[in-house]
Amino acid sequence: MTQLNTRPVPGLGALPLVGLAFVCGGLLLTAAVLVTGAGPLLPREAGGWVLLLFLGAVPTAAAYAAYFRGLRSVPGTTAALLALLEPLAATVGAVLLRDERLGVAGVLGALLLLLAVVVLRPRP
Repeated sequence: MTQLNTRPVPGLGALPLVGLAFVCGGLLLTAAVLVTGAGPLLPREAGGWVLLLFLGAVPTAAAYAAYFRGLRSVPGTTAALLALLEPLAATVGAVLLRDERLGVAGVLGALLLLLAVVVLRPRP
C-alpha cells in the first residue's frame, strides 16, 4: 500500500484507501477465523465496544490516513522506514505510561530496530 499510494490515484483519497484496506484485511481475518474455528474475541460490555470503535477510528484509521497523505510529500522509502518506528514508539509508550516491563530481548530488539532505521535512512 505504501508503494501504491506514493502517487495519487485519481478519485481515491487517503481515507477511502484506508477504508478499502481495512475491508480487505477484515475479510481476510474473517476467513482465517472461519478456517481455524478460533472465533472472534468480541467485547461483552458496551464500554468495550466504545473502546474498540475508538481504537479503530482514531489511532488506526486516522493514523493511516495521515500516513498515506504524507506519502505524497516524502519518498516511499522514507515513509516505510519511519513506519518501522511505530512498534518502537508503542513499546516505549507502554513502558513509560503503563509500567510494562521490557526484557533484555525487547531492549535488544528496540536497539536493533533503531540502528536499522539510522543505517537505512535516505541520504541527500
